[in-house]
Amino acid sequence: MPEELAYKIRNGEIRLKSQEKLHKTFNLNISEFALLEQLKQKWGFADYSQAVLYCIWNASVDDGIETV
Repeated sequence: MPEELAYKIRNGEIRLKSQEKLHKTFNLNISEFALLEQLKQKWGFADYSQAVLYCIWNASVDDGIETV
């Protein structure tokens, strides 16, 4: 399931329907940022927005809120 989700995000199949711009500052400690960087590299995401989207969707699927 993570592979399928990462593939869909990388290829633009999962994204927000309305592209409203939102700028939010996240406060991450260095180890949390390092984990985000590792996910970005592992799944080949273009940027941190895709990595964060992956985390949100993965948690949502695990919780039964969304489906892939």
